[in-house]
Amino acid sequence: MLKKSLLLLVFLILQLSGAEENNQAPKNTPPELNPANAKGAPNPNTQITPKNDNSNLLDKLGSPENAQTELSAGIELAKKGDYQGAFKLFSQSCDNGNAAGCFAVGAMYANGVGIQTNRLKAARYYEMGCSGGDATACANLAQMYENKKNADSNDKENALQLYAVACQGGDMLACNNLGWMFANGSGVPKDYYKAMSYYKFSCENGNDMGCYNLGLMSNVNNIYGIDKAQLSQVDLNYLACNAGDMMGCANLGWIYANGDLGAPLNNHYAAKYFQMACDGGILGSCNNLGVLYQKGLGVPQDDQRAWDFFSYACD
Repeated sequence: MLKKSLLLLVFLILQLSGAEENNQAPKNTPPELNPANAKGAPNPNTQITPKNDNSNLLDKLGSPENAQTELSAGIELAKKGDYQGAFKLFSQSCDNGNAAGCFAVGAMYANGVGIQTNRLKAARYYEMGCSGGDATACANLAQMYENKKNADSNDKENALQLYAVACQGGDMLACNNLGWMFANGSGVPKDYYKAMSYYKFSCENGNDMGCYNLGLMSNVNNIYGIDKAQLSQVDLNYLACNAGDMMGCANLGWIYANGDLGAPLNNHYAAKYFQMACDGGILGSCNNLGVLYQKGLGVPQDDQRAWDFFSYACD
C-alpha cells in the first residue's frame, strides 16, 4: 500500500508541478480538427463547453491570492505524505476559483489519494477545472471518456473534443493523444495525415512522446521504400498492429509497459495497446491490462475492472 501511495503521490505532484507549464500557450497554432481540405477527416463540432452539474466555477470565485496559496500549501502537504490535509487545501483552492485546485481534487478522487476513489467525483472536478481553463484537467477528463468501460461513439467523441480543448490550451500530451486517435482509428476514421500533424505539433512544442510517435509513423510510411530494412522491431509491431495483427498490438503494449527496444516507458500507451489486443482475443494482454488497472498505472486504479480482466483471461 505504501508503494502504491508513493507512486500516486509522485503522479499527482508531477502533474500539479507541470500544470503551469502545460497550460502555457504553444509556440505555434495546433492543427485544425476539421480542415476543409482534409479528405476523409471526421467532422466533429470543434467547440465544446464542458458542463458542470451544479458546480459552476464562476460561482465559487474568491481571492485568487488565497486560492494559489492554498494550492501551493496543499502540494507541500502532499509531499510530506499528509494526503488528507492536502485534499482539504486543494478543495478550498477549488472553491476559491483556482482551476488547478479543482484538477488536483479530481486527480485525488481518480487515484484514491487522501480520499476513497470516486470516478464520478473525479470527472466532476476535472470538468470544473477544465471549464476554468486548466488544460490538464481537460486532458484527464478526455482520458476518462476514452478509457471508459464499453466506451461508445459518444464517449470517443467527447474524448476527441476534450483533447482538442486541452491541446489548444497548451497540454502537448493531449495533442499527442489526438494523433494517436487518428493513427489508430479510435472513435474516428484513420487519418495518417492528421495523426502526423498532431504528433509533429506536439513534438515541436517539447513533448518527447510526440517526437517518438512522429518518428515511428515516418518510419512505417517507408515500409514499401528503400528504408524497409531499417525498420526496428517497434516499427514492425506498429505496422502489424495497424494492419489488424493483434499480436503486434500485444507486443507494443509490452514494449511500452517496459520501456523496451528503445521505446519510452509509457503505461498509458501500454494500456491502449493491451486493450486493443485484449479486444482482439489475446488473453495475455487482458491479464496485463488487469495488472495496470490493479496498480493504477496508465489508467485510474480500479480493482473491479482489474478483476474483470483477470477473470476474462482465465476463462
